Amino acid sequence: MAAKEKQTEVRALLVEDNDIIIESLSEIMKSVGFIVVNSKTGSEAINLLKGGSIGIVIADDKCGDKEGLEVLEEAKRSNPNATRLLLTSRVNDDAVQAALRERLVYRYITKPWLTEDLILTLRTAEDYHRVTEQNASLTIEKNDLTRTVRALENSGGADSAAAPTAKQAAPGGVASVEGDAGTIIQTVLEMLYVFHPNLKSNAMRTMALVKVLTKTLGMDEKPAEALYYAAALHDIAIPGVDRPIVRRWLRDPEKCNKDEMQLVEQHPLQAVDMLKPFPMFREALTIIKAHHEDWNGKGYPNRLKGETIPWEARLLRVALDFCSKHTDPIQAMLEIEELSEIIYDPDAIRAVAKAVPLTEMPTGEREILLIELKDGMTLARDISNANGFLLFPKGKTLTGSMCDKLFNIDRMSPLNPYVLVYC
Repeated sequence: MAAKEKQTEVRALLVEDNDIIIESLSEIMKSVGFIVVNSKTGSEAINLLKGGSIGIVIADDKCGDKEGLEVLEEAKRSNPNATRLLLTSRVNDDAVQAALRERLVYRYITKPWLTEDLILTLRTAEDYHRVTEQNASLTIEKNDLTRTVRALENSGGADSAAAPTAKQAAPGGVASVEGDAGTIIQTVLEMLYVFHPNLKSNAMRTMALVKVLTKTLGMDEKPAEALYYAAALHDIAIPGVDRPIVRRWLRDPEKCNKDEMQLVEQHPLQAVDMLKPFPMFREALTIIKAHHEDWNGKGYPNRLKGETIPWEARLLRVALDFCSKHTDPIQAMLEIEELSEIIYDPDAIRAVAKAVPLTEMPTGEREILLIELKDGMTLARDISNANGFLLFPKGKTLTGSMCDKLFNIDRMSPLNPYVLVYC
């Protein structure tokens, strides 16, 4: 088997005038694997951006002679594939929130930061940059192929009946773009895992259920494929929302305030924007756009109601919510049925209910609170104390007494409140 090709290191531009922050943040960025370029002024940073080789830009609120958002505006113009991050202590500022909504800023880094969250943010930003670059590369290939095919069709000496099809015209054209669907999906799933493991786990479970669902419904190949792609990629834009907000939203959306929910509610539209350049995902876009619409018209982003919601999106809504529940399958379906004709289409509920017993769910990982650990749960990540001493290793199936031991240790010396378990 061929060795996996090593990915090119990403050049990251840090625009910051505080020497202490430069030293601290640069070390963390280098530990993640970035090639770090420093700039103490906005003007210098803008000149560096003109070189076009920067993959990630981190700008402080105030970059010497320019505002951080001003530098990121220039980065968006000169390096559209670069992932833009804002280093700020003003997370609730209207300008910062507007920059997030308008996708000028991918995410913000709070001052002061938690090292664990910062590393996750940097890794997610790197994955997002690589997906964006791949997106741009495939768009160029598609456009080149389109021009080639049109030239052949318009050629006076060419017989249009004998002209090559898009798949025949050139290796690496539309055929390779279509073949890249699996690679893109895998990249997105890994990006979701780095950002929040539950997102990848939910997507994989939903993909498995949808594969069975489309067969039980006898769906044609194209709509079945579109629904499968939507199951895989519906949350591609979620890493653009601050991680603590996503954690609250996944656990209990009612704990998010109005501004936070406005950010979350943009992700179906942002996902559509991100996936538009990929022709093989075109049929999935209407499903992704509507996968949070409610039967009663109170969903988002467009407040569609009843049968105005695409059928495949109604199916996906039920499948997604079922797969995000980690209770007994019968109990999970009962909870969904209680919201029939409120959140869910009754016909979609019946269709998914028939597919559930036939689906072999993949093993996934999900993040829970330490206090939610129970007898029989298996750890998907080591649990260590504040000094790095290993308490229980990954793969350990906990007993009730082990859980009690962890709770007692946590009372005396707080542990990481989040743990990862297999599901």
